[in-house]
Amino acid sequence: MTQSIWSKLFTAVRGGASEVGESIVDQQALRILDQEIRDADSALANAKRELVSIMAKHKLAADRVSEYDAKIKDLESKAMAAIQANREDLAMEVAEAISTLTNERDVEQKQTTEFGGYAESMRKDITKAESRIKSLRQQVDMAKARESVQKAQVSASIANGGANGKLETAVGTLNRLQAKQQQRAAELQAQDELAEASTGTDLERKLRDAGITPDTGSANAILQRLKQKSAE
Repeated sequence: MTQSIWSKLFTAVRGGASEVGESIVDQQALRILDQEIRDADSALANAKRELVSIMAKHKLAADRVSEYDAKIKDLESKAMAAIQANREDLAMEVAEAISTLTNERDVEQKQTTEFGGYAESMRKDITKAESRIKSLRQQVDMAKARESVQKAQVSASIANGGANGKLETAVGTLNRLQAKQQQRAAELQAQDELAEASTGTDLERKLRDAGITPDTGSANAILQRLKQKSAE
């Protein structure tokens, strides 16, 4: 029973460690991909240098084949001249030289063909690698863009939530401030009314409002007074 418990516990811990490892890998995914692309670029650069070397060897081998062909052609013409001159001995020596050069030329031609085939195969592989690296780099760039957008969205969501909380707090503070201001304004108005009542100003105002006491300071009263003064 105890062994079973420990087995389950070990399995759970191992699973948790695996999840943590995957989480770390996910978080570093773009960085890992960037490094892999750099490694691929480095390997591709090495392959291109090797291709240049193979192409150079192919060219040199092809040039040597051309030189052998030229020498063989020249010796064949000389062998023909020896035959026409009835110098079979010289013709045989030339034929032997031609045979030697032909064997050497064939070996060189084989290497030329091998270098040419290898170079062509490398060109195709390099083209495929360049295409794959380009595609991978584009996908990584898009992944980076999506990651940036998603981070911005998450940040905006967090900020929005925080802003909403702060906004609610600010609104509450404003309501309390307005309530205090209204209370203070009402108190000041009440104080003014009490002051007017105690000095009789309030009664005079009420009489003027009722039209019982003329308001000598009103615009109509001043206009009437000026008209009378002008008529005198």
